[in-house]
Amino acid sequence: MAGKIAIVTDSTADLPLSYYEQHDVKVVPLIVRFEEETFRDWVDIGPNDFYKRMRKTNVLPKTSQPSVAEFAQVYKQLAAETEQIVSIHLSSELSGTVQAAEIASEMVDIPVSVIDAKLASLGTGLVVDAAVRAREEGLSFDEIAGKAREVAAKTKILFSVGTLKYLQLGGRIGKAQALVGSILNIKPILTLRDGVVVPYKKVKGTNKVFAEMKDFFLANVEGEGSLYLGFAHADFPEGVQRLKDVIGAETARAASVIESEIGCVIGTYVGPDTFAIVFYED
Repeated sequence: MAGKIAIVTDSTADLPLSYYEQHDVKVVPLIVRFEEETFRDWVDIGPNDFYKRMRKTNVLPKTSQPSVAEFAQVYKQLAAETEQIVSIHLSSELSGTVQAAEIASEMVDIPVSVIDAKLASLGTGLVVDAAVRAREEGLSFDEIAGKAREVAAKTKILFSVGTLKYLQLGGRIGKAQALVGSILNIKPILTLRDGVVVPYKKVKGTNKVFAEMKDFFLANVEGEGSLYLGFAHADFPEGVQRLKDVIGAETARAASVIESEIGCVIGTYVGPDTFAIVFYED
C-alpha cells in the first residue's frame, strides 16, 4: 500500500474502474435493486446494462448504502497492511454511507479519517483524485485528509437531467422540487450546495443548457491555478462531447481531465440522459 496510507471511497465516486486499480484505491460498493434482483454498483452491474433496464421500466430501482460491517471488513483488511486510512464519500445529505463509515472507523486500531465530500458522482471522484496525488507527493496522513477537505469545499458541480422524474421519485430532489411541473421544453440545470441538490437555473431548449453551463464554468474559473476537470454522463456521451466542444480552449489548459460514466446508484436518481461538469482550481 503506497506510503502506508490507504485511500478508500465508495462506488458513487464514479471514477473509471481502471483508475482505482492504477492508483491503489479501495472501493466499497453501494447496492442497487431491481425488484427482487440485487447488484453491487459497478461490480455486478455497470452503466450500460443499468440504463438499458432503466429505460424499459417504470419501477424505480432501490438503492442502499454499504453496511457498517462491510466498511469494518474493508478497514480491518487494510489495517493489516497499512498504518492509516483516508476514506472519502458522497454527501451525507444524500446517503447514510458517511455515517456507516464513521461507525466502522471506530472498530479498527489505526487512524481513519472519514471525509464527507458533500458532493456526488465525479465530484467525489475529483476529491479522491486530489487525495491520490497528495499521497503520491509524499504528504502525511493529516495533509492528505486536509487536502481532500480543501478540494471538496471548492469543487463545483453542475448537471443537466433529462427529466426531474427520477430525483422526485427517489426522494433526492432537495430544493429543486420547485422546478417540477415546469412547462414543456424547460430544461432544469442543477447543482449541489452544502451537499443538497438545488436548482441553478431553468432554461428553454437544449442549446441554452450548454450556454448556461459554459457561463457557470467561466464565471467560477479565475485562471490563476491549475484546473482540474471532470465530465460524467448517464448513457449520454454526446452531451459530454458537446459540452467539451462548447468550453473548448479551457478544457485544453486543464492539468487533468477525467471522463467517466455516472454509475447505477447515482443514475437511479438522476436518470438517463444526464450529463455533468465538475471542476476546481488549485
